[in-house]
Amino acid sequence: MYSAGTGIVYGFHGCDRSIAEEIINQKLTLKNSENEYDWVGNGMYFWENILLRILA
Repeated sequence: MYSAGTGIVYGFHGCDRSIAEEIINQKLTLKNSENEYDWVGNGMYFWENILLRILA
């Protein structure tokens, strides 16, 4: 069953703080992943509502 969310989306990117700040400040851009081992194929993926993964 669907339920109304809070309107807040938590996101994460696996990088260190300096890289995150450069992305936020538009000095770097996120790039598509094109590795042979990417299980969902080439691209850029964003996951929602996985708060435990963000905090790991």
